[in-house]
Amino acid sequence: MPMNAVLERILHTREVETVEGQRLPLEGSEVPAAEGRWLHAIVTEIKPAVSLEVGLANGLSALFICEALAQQDRARHIIIDPYQETDWHAVGLTNLRRAGYGGLVEFYPLPSHQALPQLEARGVTLDFAFVDGMHTFDYALVDFFYIDRMLRVGGVVVLDDTDCYPGLRKLCRFIAKNRAYSVYRCSSLPRERRPTLKHRAFEGVARASGTVRRLARPEALEPDLALGLIPESRCIAFQKQADDARRWDFHQEF
Repeated sequence: MPMNAVLERILHTREVETVEGQRLPLEGSEVPAAEGRWLHAIVTEIKPAVSLEVGLANGLSALFICEALAQQDRARHIIIDPYQETDWHAVGLTNLRRAGYGGLVEFYPLPSHQALPQLEARGVTLDFAFVDGMHTFDYALVDFFYIDRMLRVGGVVVLDDTDCYPGLRKLCRFIAKNRAYSVYRCSSLPRERRPTLKHRAFEGVARASGTVRRLARPEALEPDLALGLIPESRCIAFQKQADDARRWDFHQEF
């Protein structure tokens, strides 16, 4: 993929600059270059007219996303980050402007649980979303809930850091089991895995015993791989297959 000069310099020097020119070390929480290229490829494929990102920080993921959006006419990238000015010295926004993407960006310096309802109330429709905000199950679920209400059928939502935060992994299971979404892509290839004798025996008992099914964790009865969720994946992308048509009391264990 072609790479913007600002992004290329950041990845080479491992430094970012504030608007005043002060150099700061690149924090270790940024999206790695491989994951950024992965995001770029998805955005290039689906060609979103409107995309959204929760969490900006130093702006690396946004630079990769906007690199792909810049190839389209009239694309728009909505970014939500309440800490951009206070904790990140506005570095993410500065990088986007220096890269020439300022015209693509619509920025909200609010917590996502406040900004997302405002966007929905305005009738915003999304084609793509990247979620990298609070990593607890409840906050990430709220992010997904509102994004889903704005995401068109066929649109894609990506969750970051799904390989190391249990709350995010649980949210992936909720989406796969309870919502009309399919796994669009995982950011790493699956390793060959064979069920152990102990696991095969447990599955056999579980199929035969309703009591065991009630007591066992859902992850034991239906592992992540069976849902298309690769454990080593730092990012998992889901594609929306249909609008929400669940009964008022619908529930699947996840």
